[in-house]
Amino acid sequence: MTPPVATPPSRSRVAVWKVVYLLVVTAAVFAVPALEATRPVRWWVVPGLLLIQAIILISYGVDGREVFRPLDRLKWLFAVLLVCYAFLPGEDSRTTAAWQAFSVLGWTVWVNFGGLALAALMCLQILTVLLAAAVVRLTGPGTDLVVGLRTLGLPKLFVYPLDLVLARLGGMRRGGGGGGGGRRTAATPYNFPGFFTVLKSLVRGDVTAFTSAIRTALDEAREQVEADSGDPLSPHFANDVAIIAGVGLVMVGFKMLKLLPGVPIASGHKTLLFFPLYLLAARLTYTRWGGTAAGSVMGVVGFLQGDGRFGIFEILKHLAPGMLIDLLWPVVRRLPERAWVYCLIGLLAGVARLTTELVVLLLLGTRAEVYLFLGVKLLPTLTAGLLSGFVAVAVLRAFPVDRLPGSADEPSREPAEPVAVAHDKENP
Repeated sequence: MTPPVATPPSRSRVAVWKVVYLLVVTAAVFAVPALEATRPVRWWVVPGLLLIQAIILISYGVDGREVFRPLDRLKWLFAVLLVCYAFLPGEDSRTTAAWQAFSVLGWTVWVNFGGLALAALMCLQILTVLLAAAVVRLTGPGTDLVVGLRTLGLPKLFVYPLDLVLARLGGMRRGGGGGGGGRRTAATPYNFPGFFTVLKSLVRGDVTAFTSAIRTALDEAREQVEADSGDPLSPHFANDVAIIAGVGLVMVGFKMLKLLPGVPIASGHKTLLFFPLYLLAARLTYTRWGGTAAGSVMGVVGFLQGDGRFGIFEILKHLAPGMLIDLLWPVVRRLPERAWVYCLIGLLAGVARLTTELVVLLLLGTRAEVYLFLGVKLLPTLTAGLLSGFVAVAVLRAFPVDRLPGSADEPSREPAEPVAVAHDKENP
């Protein structure tokens, strides 16, 4: 397998600076309002950075309506912030209470304009982070983030599968016709079954539709690894690249099949299928970090598609469950292959998935009432995580892996056939 196609040095430098720019803007947006020394200039820095992101995007031809599209995704969080800080009492060292009374239909309503202003600033912080992420995605080639991460020396186990997935997707491209602007989209990886199609078969106890999609993706990834073979590459590494890329293709395929968009009560429903894929990546790879690498690939592809609510923090939503599963896998593989084991893992992975919102709210320094927003997502996400255990046990039985004698850590498969074992054995 040949390394990723070389990028001109000038493009690599630009890509690295764009990654650095994203990190600096994100740090400044959260640090300035939090630090006592810089707090007096917060109303200059945060709105100013937001304006700069909008100007950059519009100057590159991105439609103005597209610039503020994140408002629709975040409307419920913004509503919770504004209501809590405007109408509920609470102490916050970053603002001074400024209550004013209004008469509404004979009722006296008190509004804290100091708290309302602070909530508005929090909304601007989140919007600025999202638009900074859009600047990286929508200005220049769609692969700038990948090139920047690669140039900064990220592990090849992450970079190679990511390149394979992006190549299979045909690369990220701007939607909406010619010119420089618009949202980047990607073609569906292959003839992918719909979420409801898979869900109906799972309800009947049939995992064939799901496992067939996985086999197709693994086959495509393995064929691409073989087609790109050039310099000698470790058979174990080639196997892991194919597995991680194949699992990533399945995740991306389901992620691009939108279901109930913008409805917070349906949040996390696809974890029902995602968590078994993390477990599969951890099981079929030689590396200790198969689930983490698969989650990272999915997170970056989702970021490049403009998916999610919190920009670069959205990568955490996919990375955290994979890392948790990798950390627990040495214990899990010694437990009996039972649904209750994987249901427990799915429950814990559901908690890890919610880290995106938790990290953002912690960085904002919000009051306790705002964390009720996580409660709306908690039940569906944890329910899907719990139920994913039943799917996981069926999927793992469809892709069995024998262990080498004397080896408790590595899959027992012939190196020359990286993925063949998973395809030669039928579901018992």
